[in-house]
Amino acid sequence: MPSKGSKKACDVATAKIGFVGAGKLAESIISGLVVYGKVDPKRIHVAAPSSNNTDRLKQSFQGLKVSKRNLDIFGKFDCDIIFLAVNGSVIRNLYKLGGSRPAPLTTNYIPNMKHPLYVLSLITGFEIKVIKDCLLNPEHPEKYMLEMHRIMLNCAAAFGLGVCAVDVEPDSKKLAEPVRALLSLVAKLEYIPEAQMDAACALCGSGLSFSYYFINAMSDGALKIGLSRAAAVKFSAKTVNCATQTLLESGKHPNELKDEVCAPSGGAIYGLSILDKADVASGVSGAVEAAYKRALSLAREDNPA
Repeated sequence: MPSKGSKKACDVATAKIGFVGAGKLAESIISGLVVYGKVDPKRIHVAAPSSNNTDRLKQSFQGLKVSKRNLDIFGKFDCDIIFLAVNGSVIRNLYKLGGSRPAPLTTNYIPNMKHPLYVLSLITGFEIKVIKDCLLNPEHPEKYMLEMHRIMLNCAAAFGLGVCAVDVEPDSKKLAEPVRALLSLVAKLEYIPEAQMDAACALCGSGLSFSYYFINAMSDGALKIGLSRAAAVKFSAKTVNCATQTLLESGKHPNELKDEVCAPSGGAIYGLSILDKADVASGVSGAVEAAYKRALSLAREDNPA
């Protein structure tokens, strides 16, 4: 980050937090920050063109401030840490409007801040350098005290249990302490190169939904053979959690652990044969790929279907 003016970095305990976009992911992060991170809603500011979601956020989190102008996050509200939580079609449309140089995401280019500014892009399909072109005045980009990262943060952040991928090593000096501290309130941080961030979004973002789908399917099977719905869901979730923890703890390949569970002529191998006949593995793999392609289509196509 440029050190011009040697302004002091913000304190995560008092920092103003901004969101450009008010969709499901933004709402999940806000919920996690307030409920589990104990962040005062008065420090959170949200900009979105429609009031459909922001009205609900204001009702849910008393004191949260909203605007229909993206520029207010950087100007009027003067936020310190800002999440860009819009889909790729927004950036694509800016390039359609502006040509080789995109129109600003904020109507006007963001002002030169009086303090260090931290911007975290959750936008699939666009590199940081492209996002910067939508924010910074090209006549004097060197005057900004800006640190910007691409991140992936999934909706489990709403429960303080998110997975967060960052484009630098989380424990290095390349990630500012206020950003590390804020993200750590709602997620465990991992390093993923920027070039692989879109794949991480498909796996950990959309993959969370696929995991719930699988847990629900297992609980349906248990309900069919006599467990109550509540018990079936609870024990399906606990079983998946056991699988997750043993996989991470052992460092073994999932196929190896799968084989260790299967006794000769036992129930597990018979059940797995049903999954193989239904080609479940191919379906799950295809779902991740489909999520990835859809997100990129929003970023790259003029009129994604």
